[in-house]
Amino acid sequence: MSMDPHDQTRGDSTPFFADDQPAPLSCNEAMSLCLKAARGAGMDWGMAEEAGFAAAWLVSLGIDGPTYLRAHLERAEGKDWNDLCPVVTPTTWRSAKDQTVCPIILGATLCDYAGLPEGLQPNACIALGCVSAPILLIPFLAELALERNLTITLAWADGSICIEDDMASFGTASELLSTLQLDLKVSAKPAQQPFKTDARPTANAHTTAATIAALNNFAMRTTVPASDASRARAGSTLSDND
Repeated sequence: MSMDPHDQTRGDSTPFFADDQPAPLSCNEAMSLCLKAARGAGMDWGMAEEAGFAAAWLVSLGIDGPTYLRAHLERAEGKDWNDLCPVVTPTTWRSAKDQTVCPIILGATLCDYAGLPEGLQPNACIALGCVSAPILLIPFLAELALERNLTITLAWADGSICIEDDMASFGTASELLSTLQLDLKVSAKPAQQPFKTDARPTANAHTTAATIAALNNFAMRTTVPASDASRARAGSTLSDND
């Protein structure tokens, strides 16, 4: 393991892994790195913050959220993020151009529409279409379930996951949803009992040096390359002589 003191995209407390050993990240480290990586990949600041939230939420359950985000950003590279947004209708939320929907944008939009008729209401079902890195959608659905006191079911052709209060189903979430993309439907019903806000444990997730390097490469795009003019202006113009 080594540290690169000149990488301005990383906080002082975040280690830079330069070997092939598993690399543990705390929730805060994952959030900071993934936010900057998403911004470097072209997301606006608001969606980049949501990407950091989703990755850190998964890390808190011991799931390697940064690697899932890395895979999503790499598959989305070169595409227009507007084309990866869902078009909201009462029963179907699909991309207008039949693209695979971004789970970060989809999740944030589902939360934004929570109180509206087109949103995920009790006893409603919405066809989401093909969603990239579907595990990244889970944190948003969990927050929506908590806020609206819902039991939410995410279903696909050969499986489903139910988001409930006891968090037990999240232990298998990474296995059920660890795929490139899935055609999804989401439904909701009133929860049988109120959610407990302290139900989620806090943990670190182990990612890989390759994932951290890839996310750092995305993050570095947010920096401005040095130029002759910027170098000439560097430093103070005041004398430090007393």
